[in-house]
Amino acid sequence: MDSELSPPLAVDRGGLEARRDEAIASALRKVYDRLQPGSCTAYLLAADAELLVAAMTVHTPLSFAITPAFRVDNFAWPAARAFQTGKTVKVDAEDLQILCRRTPALLVSTPFPMVLVVAPIRATPHNRLGVITLRCVPPREISDGELEYVQRTADELAAELQSLVEQGLPLEGPSIPLFISSRPEPGAAGAASGAVQQHRQATASSSTPGSPFLYQLQRLATELTAAVDTQGILAVVQTQILRPFGARAVALCVTEGERLHVAGAAGLSREVLNRIEGTPLSQRSPETDTITGVGVKIFTTAGEIRQEYPGLGIDPERQARAYLPLISNGRAVGCCLLEFTGPGRPLAAEEIAVLVIMLEQVGQSLERARAYEREHALTQTIQRSLLPRSFPHLPEVVATGRYFPATEGAAVGGDWYDVLTLPNGGVGLVIGDVEGHSLEAVSVMGQLRSGVRAYTAEGHDPARVLERSNRLLAELDTDLYATCCCVWLDPATGLALASTAGHPGPVISDSRGQISEPRLPVGPPLGVGRQTAYQQAEFQMQTGSVVALFTNGLLDSRQLGTDAAVHELVRRLADHSSENLETLADILASHRAPPAESGDDDAALLLVRYEGVQPRDRPRVARTSIHRHDLRGVAGVRRFLHDVLHEWNRLPLLDDLELLVSEIVTNALIHAHSEVDLRLREYPDRIRVEARDSDPYPPVPTVLLNDESSNQEAESGRGLLIVEALALAWGSSPAGRGKTTWFEVGTEAAAPAPGTDDHPSSPAGDFDPAAGQ
Repeated sequence: MDSELSPPLAVDRGGLEARRDEAIASALRKVYDRLQPGSCTAYLLAADAELLVAAMTVHTPLSFAITPAFRVDNFAWPAARAFQTGKTVKVDAEDLQILCRRTPALLVSTPFPMVLVVAPIRATPHNRLGVITLRCVPPREISDGELEYVQRTADELAAELQSLVEQGLPLEGPSIPLFISSRPEPGAAGAASGAVQQHRQATASSSTPGSPFLYQLQRLATELTAAVDTQGILAVVQTQILRPFGARAVALCVTEGERLHVAGAAGLSREVLNRIEGTPLSQRSPETDTITGVGVKIFTTAGEIRQEYPGLGIDPERQARAYLPLISNGRAVGCCLLEFTGPGRPLAAEEIAVLVIMLEQVGQSLERARAYEREHALTQTIQRSLLPRSFPHLPEVVATGRYFPATEGAAVGGDWYDVLTLPNGGVGLVIGDVEGHSLEAVSVMGQLRSGVRAYTAEGHDPARVLERSNRLLAELDTDLYATCCCVWLDPATGLALASTAGHPGPVISDSRGQISEPRLPVGPPLGVGRQTAYQQAEFQMQTGSVVALFTNGLLDSRQLGTDAAVHELVRRLADHSSENLETLADILASHRAPPAESGDDDAALLLVRYEGVQPRDRPRVARTSIHRHDLRGVAGVRRFLHDVLHEWNRLPLLDDLELLVSEIVTNALIHAHSEVDLRLREYPDRIRVEARDSDPYPPVPTVLLNDESSNQEAESGRGLLIVEALALAWGSSPAGRGKTTWFEVGTEAAAPAPGTDDHPSSPAGDFDPAAGQ
C-alpha cells in the first residue's frame, strides 16, 4: 500500500569499512609499486576536521617512523599545504633541510636525506578527504610523469571514498594506522577493519612483523614524554594501549605503602574501583598477585576469575581481563588492568611481549609524574600557607585577593599579597613578587612577608618598611631579587601613603569608574642595592573607590604588549568597578594571560574598596567563626544571626538568612576541613554574607552523579541550589589560603518598624560574638 513505507535500508558498516580499506590498500600498493618509496602512507581527515591522521601505510623498514598526524592549518608541514591547496607538493632534500631548521618537529619523521611527495585525495576541487604521502629514500629525481601518476591514483581513490561517504560511511582516521604488505596476501579477503583486527592483521601479514609494534612504542614514548601528570599519562594509555589492543576499559593501580591506589581509570564502574582502592598487598586479588608475583595474569572468562578468586564479584558480561605489572627501576610498582568485552583469549604472545615493554615505560612515567606531583603539591601548600588566612574586618574597608600558579605543571613562584592592621588603626596593603619559580623563591617570599609584617608592626611608614626589607633580602645571601609595593590607608580620612620597589603602583577607580594612577617615585627592586633609599607619596581615596594592586602575571603582555595589557586591565576595572568585590576580582583575573603564553609567570591580585566614614552611610559589620569539623557550631551560628539581626532591626530576614547561612557553613565544614570565618556586612538595600575557609576548591554546584557514593556531593549540590533560589546573588571565589563563598539578600521587605533607629549610636560593627566566647 502507498501508505506503508518500506523501512530504511540499514547501512552495512562492516562491509563499507572493508571496501574502504581495500580501496586505500589498492591505491597505496599501486603507488608503492611504481615509485618504490621508503614509506607510503594514506592520511584521512579526523572527525574534528583539524587533523590529518595516518590511516594506512605500506610495510617497509621505515614505516614505523611515519608521522601519526598533521594539523591541517599548519603550512609548515607539506601534507597540510597539499591538503589546503589541493595540489601535489614535492619537497627536495635541500628544501626539507631548510624546513626542519624552521620547524624542528619535522626532523622526527625526516631524520635523513629524502624527497617528500604529497598528493591530496580530492573528491572535488573544494572537497578533500586526505592525502597520500611518500618518503623517497635515498633522495632521487621524481619525474613529472611519476607525480602525475601519484595524483591520478589519489583522485581515483577519492572517487571511491566519496562513494562510500554517500552510502553512509563516515571517514575518519583510526587510533593507529593499519600496516599492510606491499603485495596482497594469497586468499586474503581484503584489509581487516576494527582496531584489534588491524593490529593482528599487521602482525600476521607483515614480512617485518615488528614494524607496527615499533610504531606503537615510538608513539607511546613520544606522548609519555609530553605527559606531565597522571591524568595525561592515562590519556596516553587510552590512545596508545587501550584502543589499539581492543580493550574496553583500563585501570592503572600503584602501590602506596602496603596498599593499592587507583592512579587513573577509564571505562570501569565505581564499584570495581572501590574494590581495588586501598586493597592491602597482603590480601589476595588479581592486582596484588600481579604485583607481588611479578607476573602476567590473563583470564578468558569471568568464570576463570571467580574460580581463582571466589567472591570477587566480576560482572559476567565483562568476561576477559588481563593483569600486567607496571615495572619501574627494576621493581614492580603497580598493575595495569585491561578489560575486554566477550570471552576468548584477548592477547597473543607477541602482543603480551609488546604490552609489557610499553607498560614499563608507563610505570616509569607514572613514578616520575607522581613524584613531581607530590613535590608540586608540597611547594604549592607552602606557598598558599604564606598567603593571609583572612583580612581585617573593618566597616570602612572591604578587601579580597587572588593568587594563580602559572600552570598546573609549573612550580609555584614568589608572588604574594597581604592586608595588615597598622598600629594606628589604619590598613596596610602589600603586594610583591620574588624572582623565579622554585622552593627557594617561595622561601624568600615567606621571609620577606614576615619581615614586612614585623617592620609594619613597629610603626614604620611604607618607604622605611621597604628599606628594611631590602636590607633583609641582602642578608639572606640569595641571588634572587623581589619587587614590592606598600600602601598605607587611613580609614578615618581616606588618605593613603604609598611606596614601591620596582613594582607597578596602585590603580584606583572611583565610584563612577574614573581611573587615577598616583604618581609614585619607583625605587629599584629589593635586593639590588643594600643601602637603597625609597621615596613615598600621598594620595586621597574617595568613598566607593577601589584600589587594585597586581603582579605582572595578571597582564596578557605576551599578546598585547605591557602598555596595552595594563590599559586593558584598567579599562576592565573602570567598566566593572561598581560590581561587588569578589565578582570584580573574578572579572579581572579571568583576562590574565593564558597559561601556555604566560611565560610560566604566576599572578596575584589585591582589591580593596574604601567604603568611607559617613556615619549614616557606613555599613555595619559582624563576624564569628566555627571550628573545623564542628557541625554543632551551626546552631551557634543561628544564635549569632538572631542577635545581629535584632541589633540591626532586621529580624524579618532571620528565616531566610538562617537557611542560607546554614547551607554554606555546613558545606564548608564538610568539605574544607578548616575553620570557617563568617562575616556579615549591612548596606542600605542588602545584607552581604561571606563564609571563608582554607579549601581553594569551589563548592559542588549541582548534583553530578546518582550513585550512592556521591550522596555527600549531591546533598551539598542541593543546598547550593537553595542558595541560588533565595539569594539576590551568590558566588564562590579563591581568596587567600582558601575560598570565599558569598551571597546577598535584599532588605527592602524587612525594613524596620516606624520609629526605630536604623543606625544606633553604638553600631553592631563592633559586635563580634566569636571574640566574646
